[in-house]
Amino acid sequence: MAGDDNQDAHLMTGRGDLTDAWLRHDVARFLWDLLEQDEFADEIQRLALDPQDVVKAMASDPVMMELGRGTYGPLEDRHEALEQFKRTKPEQWTGGWRPNRSQRRALYASAAILAALILQLVLADEWLPKTFAAVAVTVAGSACFILALFGLPDNAISQLRWMTEYVHLTVKLPARWWSQRRVLRDRVIVPELRKWLHRQAKTSFAVELCLRDASGLSLPPTGSTLVETAAVQACTREVNREMPGAVGLAGSRGVGKSTIIEQAARNGFTHESRSEMLGVITSAPVRYDSRDFVLHIHACLCRAVIDHLVEYGKPTGSETERHWWKLYRSHIRRAYLSSVVSTAGRAVLRLAVAFGFGAIAWGWPHDYGLAIGRGALAFVQDVWASPLAVLRNMTWQQAAAAVSVFLAIRVGWMLLRKLLWPPVAGAALGTWRLFLRSSDRKSPDYSALRDVAEQHLRAIRFLQTHTNGWSGKVAVPLGSDAGVTRSLARAEQPWTHPEVVARLRDFLSLVVDVLQFGPARTSGVVVAIDELDKISDPDEAHRFLNEIKGIFGVKHCLFLVAVSDDALTAFERRGIPARDAFDSAFTTMIHVQPFTLDESRTWLALRALGIPEPFVWLCHCLSGGLPRELGRVAIALHDLQGAYTHLAEITHALIRQDLSLKARAFAHTAVSLGRTEKDDPSQPHTLIKNLQEMQTTNLMSLDDLADQIWSSEGSAPVNEFDRLRNEAACYLLFCHTLVVLFHDELKPGDLRLCGTSSACATTEPAAVIAQLALVRQTMAVDTLLVRLRLAEFRDRIKPAFSHRMSSWNVSG
Repeated sequence: MAGDDNQDAHLMTGRGDLTDAWLRHDVARFLWDLLEQDEFADEIQRLALDPQDVVKAMASDPVMMELGRGTYGPLEDRHEALEQFKRTKPEQWTGGWRPNRSQRRALYASAAILAALILQLVLADEWLPKTFAAVAVTVAGSACFILALFGLPDNAISQLRWMTEYVHLTVKLPARWWSQRRVLRDRVIVPELRKWLHRQAKTSFAVELCLRDASGLSLPPTGSTLVETAAVQACTREVNREMPGAVGLAGSRGVGKSTIIEQAARNGFTHESRSEMLGVITSAPVRYDSRDFVLHIHACLCRAVIDHLVEYGKPTGSETERHWWKLYRSHIRRAYLSSVVSTAGRAVLRLAVAFGFGAIAWGWPHDYGLAIGRGALAFVQDVWASPLAVLRNMTWQQAAAAVSVFLAIRVGWMLLRKLLWPPVAGAALGTWRLFLRSSDRKSPDYSALRDVAEQHLRAIRFLQTHTNGWSGKVAVPLGSDAGVTRSLARAEQPWTHPEVVARLRDFLSLVVDVLQFGPARTSGVVVAIDELDKISDPDEAHRFLNEIKGIFGVKHCLFLVAVSDDALTAFERRGIPARDAFDSAFTTMIHVQPFTLDESRTWLALRALGIPEPFVWLCHCLSGGLPRELGRVAIALHDLQGAYTHLAEITHALIRQDLSLKARAFAHTAVSLGRTEKDDPSQPHTLIKNLQEMQTTNLMSLDDLADQIWSSEGSAPVNEFDRLRNEAACYLLFCHTLVVLFHDELKPGDLRLCGTSSACATTEPAAVIAQLALVRQTMAVDTLLVRLRLAEFRDRIKPAFSHRMSSWNVSG
């Protein structure tokens, strides 16, 4: 036992050494390739770094190497399976083996067939048809091989099978390594290299934006590595729990709940020491039927199981893809048949012309084909030996011969390319796919699970009618028949809501039990339900959750649900007598908060290198720290950075662009709102007129326009028009504050908040930017609160920016 343990430890050590060697090799190679790109090369030159030192530092970075080991985790599993398979090698064919009577007969028969085949090829090759000879060789060779297998000992056959499977596993290991290399480069090395270079750079307070590569700014919010926020860390802990439950993700719209859910369902948070989890993502409908939605989750799970167990080259669980593959194969066959007919017609025509020119050059002897072939070969040899002499002394017979040879070569190439190459290439590709196809996923338990998933998928979609029975007929004299028939029709009725929930829970349990073993094993199932916070009515959201929470609580199944802030409030009030659906449904609630300034800076650094700090502040303030809004601001910055470079220009352009969008939205809302009898009849027209002036007014005068739009001084809005005016005025005052702050002479020391006491004053620019971003977040909550915070903020920064304006309107 101790020897076996030492052998296992040695194999495990060798497996880790192999994957670590591959990882170190790939990391160093990719790093050198990336450092040759303009973006990274210019940044390294700007930072005065040695590329060799960069490669050494990155290759020894424990965080990146740990992420790389997680990416190469499947390679370790493949290598472990290969090492375990080595230990199952059958015993060698011993030298003292003697065949028994049946084995001797099989060997003698195999030798006799082989001798007859050789004799036939030697003696009858002159008169035997070629087709018959080829068929005879194939049949006789197969018979010899089969009889030889029967004549060999059992361990020889087992060893042959073992060697075939060993070659199969050995080939799949480097194939999987090649596929994981791209994942390592794009998802690990590039983001980590950006982070490392960002940490090495000194904070730049330049007011001119000169990006070497701004293409990353145009990526969607989910198009890059996640920023390690508190919510991401909490979700990682929940995904890797041994017994996960139902987890709610609460936060405002645009805060990144969908991105976290998508990463969790795609194993972005699964620890490398665990097997991957089977992920299912779906969105909660705004108008819903709970029974239909549970059926929809069931169907999505069935498709995910089919996709997970799909064989190489087979269509996935997507019905659209299956239909596409069916039509694609049909069109390929039609196109190939059409090409065969067309190619054959052109070949016959060109051969006829070639034979005609050949007849002119070499006459029309009895053995026409051999004569033309010999003549063409002789002509080619003459041209090859002395082409200039042939051209100078060419006769009209030689010209005809040249045309005939050229047409014959064209016909041969056309037949090879159009008729022979496609089936040969298809057969080779099919053989390669058959060789790479994993026989592990054809195991009985996996096949049965796939069949169950397909049956459930059909049952969910269709109301099926099954007919079974028996019939018979007996012939009687005088040419008449007597018969009896009987049949029984069974119509499957729609499942009720409790049956739908019970069947989904049973199927989830089956999936977990079957997939926890074998090469396609998983550590559990992730069911992600997004967009539940889109249900505007809280009562409907509570009712919806009450009706679907029966599917929660399955062993090794994690349910991630995106909910609103009301759900977080209700969950945090648990323990008091007032309980609701959110309290009783979720085991954990994760609060997804907007980005801090540091997190926004990291988010931007993952997309583009060399963004100066003032532009980071501007993006953070405009977005309020919301990842979705930050992505939109980054895309706008990408579109503008070619035409504008200075801080003031980009600030004005971004605000102008946003003002035009907001003005249309406010004006459309003003037109659609109804008036009450107490409203001023000219009220909507005046508001629309002011909103139209937003797009053309001087940005330094936005505070005056905001003062005109305010509903009433310090009073709460009494109707929808007042709320709309307050929202527009708050936004204008916020934009005016940004225009005043972000100018071409901005210095870090200018961003300070002055107070009546030293305790109220701060000289940290980050605190100033954080307060302004908080104002942007509060706009969706309370306009009066935004007005008070903006008035206080503008009053406290007035001493530092009074030179920017002739008159400073504090309250707006």
